[in-house]
Amino acid sequence: MNKAIIIKSIGIYHPKEKVGNDFYVEHFKKFDENLGEQVSHLLTHLGRNERFIADFSKENVITMATEASKAAMENAGIDATELDGIIFSTDTPEYTSPSNAIMLRQVLEAENAHTVYDLNANCVGMVVAVDQAQALMKSNKRLNKLLVVGSTMIHHYGLETDPITYGVVGDAAAAVILESVETDKKIGFLDSVYAARNDLSDYILMPECGMSNIYNPSIPEDRKRWIWKPFDTTEPEMRSGEIIKQVLEENDYTVDQANMIFMTQFSENAIKNVANALNYPVEQFKYVGNRYGYTGTSSPFMAYYHAVTEGQINENNTVVFTSVGSGLAAAAVLYVAG
Repeated sequence: MNKAIIIKSIGIYHPKEKVGNDFYVEHFKKFDENLGEQVSHLLTHLGRNERFIADFSKENVITMATEASKAAMENAGIDATELDGIIFSTDTPEYTSPSNAIMLRQVLEAENAHTVYDLNANCVGMVVAVDQAQALMKSNKRLNKLLVVGSTMIHHYGLETDPITYGVVGDAAAAVILESVETDKKIGFLDSVYAARNDLSDYILMPECGMSNIYNPSIPEDRKRWIWKPFDTTEPEMRSGEIIKQVLEENDYTVDQANMIFMTQFSENAIKNVANALNYPVEQFKYVGNRYGYTGTSSPFMAYYHAVTEGQINENNTVVFTSVGSGLAAAAVLYVAG
């Protein structure tokens, strides 16, 4: 018998307010008629339709994470006191001190969760957090159930003049319960491959001015928010394809043996490009970015949630979770459903 780490359950949360593309097209037309048309083409290219936007007077990454976590625990049939740890992935934290994970622990009354920390790897964060969590669980006999949650509010910190940080994104959270099981089957998390480069490190910044300058009154307010400069996405797309193929082949799977691939939901066109490069059916790359907009760290798991609830994931199915964080940093994690 071997120790395997499986996804026992998943839950998601999104705010109530649903906003369609037309709102953003009309919004950007106020600045320039041509800009409105360009935004319309951008949203079509990225595969957007709707997204959910938080009520910022009442909601934040912790409140969203709380609801997603409660849903995951309900789906797992467990109580918060059964959790041994909480890992919180976000790049829009409500607090930098204490950790958002500590705050979530308090709200959930997870009194036995003692491995508790935040992780920021930007948009690849929840993939990395899940990979870290399963590795910790394999090496530490005290960790039998961990909660991993990803929650982001990019929209709240974006510029209303920026089509990407204002118009493309949505607010949401996803949470998974990981469980340690003894089994003689080849299931659970098997391996991960990472890749990074630095030549795009100043293309996506939050805040643009740097945290050390956030209180400098001489710096314009718009420089204290997200900046997202356009860049050629071809190389990151191909890098994603390479590490998906690598993590499969180094574990004796061919690409066509993967039942599904859950990739960053930033761009439907990027998913099509990676599918074409791998000669892999695009419909097996679950895409939900049309429903939620781009939800950052949680996005691959938003797609996984729908695959699970729609009956597309079965026992012994082989899947890959993959995403790319700003900078750029990419990860692909291989998982066999238990």
